[in-house]
Amino acid sequence: MFAKYNDNLAATLIGIYLLGLASYIVQLFFMTEWWLADNQIDITAITIARVAGAAWCGLFVGMILTFLNGPDGQKTIFWSICVAQVLCLFWVAHSYLILNIAAAADDSVIVLVLTILILVGTFRVKSRL
Repeated sequence: MFAKYNDNLAATLIGIYLLGLASYIVQLFFMTEWWLADNQIDITAITIARVAGAAWCGLFVGMILTFLNGPDGQKTIFWSICVAQVLCLFWVAHSYLILNIAAAADDSVIVLVLTILILVGTFRVKSRL
């Protein structure tokens, strides 16, 4: 499956990113109440959390298709995921650094690592997009 990328490092980084994305999808779909309570968020935000999980699920499927079909011509999906990931990093970091929400510390680190993975992987295959 990684062979269609013709770049083992990029395929590995994006594969690890997909595992992180899958964990957030599971967390937002099946562990929503626990995740909201653990991050001290009002439980009435359950619908918003599940909608966010659905959006990430759509991007996850798009990335899986790039593994099956190769990254050639998939510029839109790669850049949409990069934009979504950078904005996610911005808002999680904002919650932790500016709003002083201590519960966002672990998410800030996780989202930062995921952002680095997808950006490095995308820039490595950029010439084929």
